[in-house]
Amino acid sequence: MFNNTFKVVLRALHKGQTEEFAYVYEGKSLLIGRASQHSKADFKLYNDFVSREHCLIYMKEGKLFIEDLASKHGTSVNQMRLVPGQPCAIEPGDVITLINGLIEFMISIDNDLTRDFTPVNPDLLRTVSINEYLQTVTINEEAPIKMPTKEFNCFKLLYENLDHLISKEMIVQQVWPERNGNPEQIVTAEEIASLLYRVRKRINGHFAIKAVIQKGYYMESVFSINLSDL
Repeated sequence: MFNNTFKVVLRALHKGQTEEFAYVYEGKSLLIGRASQHSKADFKLYNDFVSREHCLIYMKEGKLFIEDLASKHGTSVNQMRLVPGQPCAIEPGDVITLINGLIEFMISIDNDLTRDFTPVNPDLLRTVSINEYLQTVTINEEAPIKMPTKEFNCFKLLYENLDHLISKEMIVQQVWPERNGNPEQIVTAEEIASLLYRVRKRINGHFAIKAVIQKGYYMESVFSINLSDL
């Protein structure tokens, strides 16, 4: 019986890029490829140099493997270019790069997908005041953080659901209500990523916003920890 679960993390190498991750375990493979209307990829990348079916990560008998699917611009593991169609064993700590290092993934191990969070010390709890009229957020009585409407609404949604997953659809409903349900004004993944990047900059040092591939986002206090680490 193989219980290991591996975490594949898209590392944020470039400004504005959202860090996302997905899980691979026995019986669950991960197809990485270019995002398109008919894409079958599990991990979709918005980059024209990524092949529609670029590479496949899968687990077999407790071991993790990656295979380049004859991609145009190649896949490398720890700077070693893969031979298309030939599986390569990978393990936690290995770095996977696509397109000569333009896109980078990190492999780690995660045996507990369900995470509970608790403050390290009750005295360290953030005090947060949200002013709807002024669209400001005051944290620990510091200078108020003024936010444009979309950023303010996004922060408010995530903060009110602290440590809980929020879907992209919920963000669109909260931030772009005027475009919700309009097929001619679909909110793109790039717009959501850009919005979250701006919100991250404003709350840096207080809260972290993390992405779960194909599921959504959640916000946590920088003082929150996993109970299993105690």
